[in-house]
Amino acid sequence: MPRPTRVIYVENDPTLRSMMVRALEPYSEIAIVFAAGSSEEVLASEAASVADVALLDLALGAQSLTGVELGLALRQMNENIGVVIYSQHVIPDYVRSMQEHLSQAWSFVEKSSDINFDGLVRVLKETAAGKSVTQANAKPPESAGDRARQMSERQHAIMALAVQGLDAPAIAERLGIAPVTVRKNLSRVYEILVPDPSPGTDLRTSAVLRYMREVRIGIGSADAL
Repeated sequence: MPRPTRVIYVENDPTLRSMMVRALEPYSEIAIVFAAGSSEEVLASEAASVADVALLDLALGAQSLTGVELGLALRQMNENIGVVIYSQHVIPDYVRSMQEHLSQAWSFVEKSSDINFDGLVRVLKETAAGKSVTQANAKPPESAGDRARQMSERQHAIMALAVQGLDAPAIAERLGIAPVTVRKNLSRVYEILVPDPSPGTDLRTSAVLRYMREVRIGIGSADAL
C-alpha cells in the first residue's frame, strides 16, 4: 500500500482547525503531519522537510505572514512541497499569476459553506504530485449520510462547542458573536441534521449525536475539540 500524502495544515482559528483535522482523519490516503495556528509555528518546526503539501488559510492574522507568504517560505525550505491556498476570497487573477510564476504545485481551493472534503483531498493529492489546481467547492451530492456537509463554517464551529456541552451564551462568548446568532444557527443546524423529527424528539441531543456520527467524533474525544 502506498504511503499517505503528508500534509501541513495552518489555520489560525482553533475551532475550525480542529474541525478540519477531525473531518480529514478518516481519509487514509492523506496524513496531517503538522497542524498549526500561525506561520511562526510552522517555520520553527521541521514539518516542511517531511511534508508533501501544505494546506494554508490565506488570512492568518494581522501579525502573521499570509498564506501566500508562508507558502513561498515553505517552498524555500522544501522546493518540492506543494502549496494549497484555502480561502473564502475568490482571487483567480492571483491564482493564475502564482501558478505561472511557480510553474507547478500551487493550488487554490475556495473556502465556502459547502466543504467538499472529497474534492479537497483530491486537490491535496494532485498538488503534492506536482499539479496546479484551481477549484471552487461544489456542493456535494445530498444523501442521508452527508447532511453535515450542508452546514456553514460558522455552524460547524458552533456545533464543535455544542458537542462539548456548552449552551448558547457560552458558545457565543467563545466565538465572539451574539447569543441570538448562535440560536439562529442552531435552529438551522437542527433542520439540516434532524429534518424529520418524531414527536417529542430532543432536537439538540439528536443533532449533536448525528453530528458526532457524521464527522466521526467519538463521545470520549469530544472534549478534545
